[in-house]
Amino acid sequence: MVSSPDSVPARSRPMATIQDHFLFVTDPMQSHINPARRLAVRVAAAMPNARVTFSTAVSGHRHMFPHLTSPDGEVVQGVVSYIPYSDGFDGGFNPEAHGVGAYRERARQVGSETLASIVARLARRGHPVTRVVYTALVGWVPAVVRAGGVPAALYWVKPATVFAVYYHCFHGHGALLDSCAGDADADPNATVRLPGLPPLKADALPSFASMASPGSRNYLTLDMLRDIFLALDEHGPTVLVDTFDALEPEALRAVPRFNLIAVGPVVVDEPCRPCVELFQPNDATACMGWLDTMPARSVVFVSFGSILSLSKRQDEELRRGLEATGRAYLLVARKGNNGGSDGSGKGMVVEWCNQTKVLSHGAVGCFVTHCRWDSTLESITGGVPMVAVPRWADQPTVAALVEASAGVGVRARVDGDGVVERRELQRCVEKVMGSTDSASAVRARAECWGQRAKEAAAVGGTSQRNLRAFASGL
Repeated sequence: MVSSPDSVPARSRPMATIQDHFLFVTDPMQSHINPARRLAVRVAAAMPNARVTFSTAVSGHRHMFPHLTSPDGEVVQGVVSYIPYSDGFDGGFNPEAHGVGAYRERARQVGSETLASIVARLARRGHPVTRVVYTALVGWVPAVVRAGGVPAALYWVKPATVFAVYYHCFHGHGALLDSCAGDADADPNATVRLPGLPPLKADALPSFASMASPGSRNYLTLDMLRDIFLALDEHGPTVLVDTFDALEPEALRAVPRFNLIAVGPVVVDEPCRPCVELFQPNDATACMGWLDTMPARSVVFVSFGSILSLSKRQDEELRRGLEATGRAYLLVARKGNNGGSDGSGKGMVVEWCNQTKVLSHGAVGCFVTHCRWDSTLESITGGVPMVAVPRWADQPTVAALVEASAGVGVRARVDGDGVVERRELQRCVEKVMGSTDSASAVRARAECWGQRAKEAAAVGGTSQRNLRAFASGL
């Protein structure tokens, strides 16, 4: 008589091996979806026997896969499965229509319920989630999986320096930081000293004053960041950071109570991955053909992201400044701002482009950027020097990393209205693209950091080893 598995005594029965199953959860912001997706693909590559599932809010999922028959349906693409949760705003969140404060509580309540349903569904399929990675604005995620004993790690898609500054903001240094960043009459060269970090100039601090005004979109961000650090204080999980060891060695050790692990730059161009496009022009590839006709390192590339709107005056000063450089330029402008040729023959204006591909193109010699971190890392990885034009939140801190720490760019000065004037833009472009020794030094440092970034992310590099150790539970 052959015994069934259930008749074998428990002590002699071999233990079933549970397959590693990583669940990545992010909010629907493009700037969070893209790096989280890239990290998910890298974890799948590092752990070929593991399952990887990616979940963003329904509105983000629809942007990623706009042609699905069932717009909220599950998608399997390559090594990653995509299953959306609902944050209660499936049609997208509009701060003006819904109110800034509405997102936080509704997303927490509805998101917790729908994500728990996804986790349960995966378990019923025989694929229980064993590890969770989440981004900063979905700080409610660890509570959803904690009951099942599933460990959760935060994926911080900003610099380690910014993590440390925000940590100190919520741990005894908030008043100091707020006063320094919010005082218009403060000396911009005055320095602030925070534990574990090198001295920071006042104008390199995040814009806490603009973030502390109830009713603003920035206020919601600051409030949700506060929730993140409260959760981190309670549970103390690992924090994965989109940076690399050589770029921020001090900042990665600045908050010793947490285990900050550098896993970046997570800037990869997977040909099979879906492109998250918030704008979808008819011809998004024309600019690449145009770049192919340009000499090496000759083009000024300008992009301020998909969210920031420029004032009419800033748009005018920007265009006149680019013309004054006498150099070819590629300008990404919002819809309705005269796409196509600029009329002078020197520039091309487009509504959207694949920024990663543009910054890796050999014709690009300078990047004028608002200093969102993922854009900055793309430029560093491409060896492209920058003109930094930070606007709000942590962008001034990123600009300081570009100019003072890495030495791969220059920060533009603004006038009393916060506008970069045409002559200032022309001056900054020449500081990184001109024929002076100092400009040549900036370009040389950019090339050097580009090589170091690629080495860190490559097989056997520091970030790749860090990620493999995390994924393996070491």
